[in-house]
Amino acid sequence: MGSVVSFQEHKRLKDWEVEKKLLHTLSMEDMVYATEKYLIPVCADFQFRHSFLEEICMDVAIETFISSAKRGMTEARTGKQQANTEDEEQVNQRAAELKAFMVDWIQDEHINRGQIASGAEAYVQHWWQVGFKTGKNQSQLRL
Repeated sequence: MGSVVSFQEHKRLKDWEVEKKLLHTLSMEDMVYATEKYLIPVCADFQFRHSFLEEICMDVAIETFISSAKRGMTEARTGKQQANTEDEEQVNQRAAELKAFMVDWIQDEHINRGQIASGAEAYVQHWWQVGFKTGKNQSQLRL
């Protein structure tokens, strides 16, 4: 009798390689620029740079970037545009998580939650679009 072979380990290693290649396209300067553009204006009284909150925002940016880049690679490979409702749900969920982190971390009663929500959504949307475009480009380069 033959033995059962699992490809989970191989798939996981391949995913890591893809993620590593994608992360090489991401620069710290781009992440700082996006943070300064979308998040610092909505929490002006808070010392954002070099804080724990900045690290959380960068984590969200990286997760969003990788997720959307994989989505872009899949779309470029298959040639089919998939449902945007899943993408919107992911963006909304990540933006809600980021907003919750920001509101909990800053803890200022004068904070404008609406501005923080719109800044978090714009930030996540930015990284979704950048990642999606990068994923499509990477996939087209391989073809």
